[in-house]
Amino acid sequence: MRKTAATLALAAALWTGCTSGQAPDGGGWTAVAPAPLPPGQNVLNPGRGFFTTDVDLFHPDAEVYASVQARGHTLAYPYETWLPADRDLTEGELATLQRGFDLVRASGFKLILRFRYSENGDADWGRIQRHLEQLLPIVRRNADVIAVMQAGFLGRWGEWHCWEATEVCHEGAAEKAYVLDRLLDALAGTDVPVAVRYPADKARYLGDVDFSGEGDVPPPPDPVSGFADELPAARRKRARIAHLNDCFLSSANDVGTYPNQPPERVAEWRGFTYAENAFLVFGGETCEAEDRDDPTRARGARALAELERAHLDYLNADYHPGMLERWRRDGIYDAVAARMGYRLVVEEAAWTAPAAGEGWKFRMSVRNDGFSRLKRRYDVALVLRQGDRTVERPLGFDLRRVAPGERLTFAAEGLTAPPAGAWRLGVAVRDPALPDRAEYAIRFANDLDYGGVNWLGRLEVR
Repeated sequence: MRKTAATLALAAALWTGCTSGQAPDGGGWTAVAPAPLPPGQNVLNPGRGFFTTDVDLFHPDAEVYASVQARGHTLAYPYETWLPADRDLTEGELATLQRGFDLVRASGFKLILRFRYSENGDADWGRIQRHLEQLLPIVRRNADVIAVMQAGFLGRWGEWHCWEATEVCHEGAAEKAYVLDRLLDALAGTDVPVAVRYPADKARYLGDVDFSGEGDVPPPPDPVSGFADELPAARRKRARIAHLNDCFLSSANDVGTYPNQPPERVAEWRGFTYAENAFLVFGGETCEAEDRDDPTRARGARALAELERAHLDYLNADYHPGMLERWRRDGIYDAVAARMGYRLVVEEAAWTAPAAGEGWKFRMSVRNDGFSRLKRRYDVALVLRQGDRTVERPLGFDLRRVAPGERLTFAAEGLTAPPAGAWRLGVAVRDPALPDRAEYAIRFANDLDYGGVNWLGRLEVR
């Protein structure tokens, strides 16, 4: 059942000390309502949006890496980073791989990372195990620049299927469980999710559904309904396993993404996946020019409505070109680009005017115009600047609480005032893994001066 805005606001108040729908009370407040950016203007923010595929970790090109953000992307999928099926990785290749990660970090974007062998199959099972052993320490070491780890290694394109494979190929439940175990172990303690291609594989891995029989597929289990860091220990693993769909909007069952035996399972498993995507990072690519079974599904308002239901966070900027061109002709491409993932708009911010050393208050009302929500916890701080002096006050606001189409007001009290004078006041929303890098901070979708800090106004300290 969909929660109402009032219910979510009350829950957020209990979790983070924020209140909903309250205007600043009493005198002595300064309030600002910064103008929102035009709804079709994309905001270059981390972990969301159209991604590029021209980054290769085994052949790192500094010029290409440096251009990713300039071309309007904060995410890259290294499509040409193929593993050798006939041998172990050399020390030189592992060192080059690390240089690739270093260039990613220097260039200010993150990776959608999937290791795989070819478009036609994978490798002998022993080779796959050895490559996992070689690669996962590097993955762990560079988790700060990985937005999502896609399970990979098995099947054509690392998509966990062997349909029409012409080379060695693995798609058994035991092999899938082995790969997923290794990836989850390697990324334990980080906030990097591991995404799987088929939702039924997740349910099978977790033991939620019995697939041992022949014929019809069972209905899906109950979906995840919270973030991993807040769930009971027994349910945290399922909140670390996200979904990816590399044939999104491309047929009735998205070209085999969802089980269709019996036919009603398609809607049930799609509904399960979309419900989980409310909390789990979700994306992929389209693989047809249109939905072959229902061509209008991926057009105009219907497409926008489904992207919203799916809580889409990221999508391939290059594929499928036919569908992307249709979106341009339909006039929705800019809306898709602007609304993918989260789009946080400050409706109002207000603060009291304290005397030096006294306590003061700050409030901020935030609306989310995106298809999805922020799915990683970011550090939120007030930044006060006077000349070359900067003072910060941690706020502890959890902006993940602002669901798509909803608004919350976050409040902080008892903030200690800086010395007397006029201070420029702003809010920084920083990646905890890369707190000193403005490229990884979040910009609000407002017409504000921004440089890693969303500058809102001035604090006058008596």
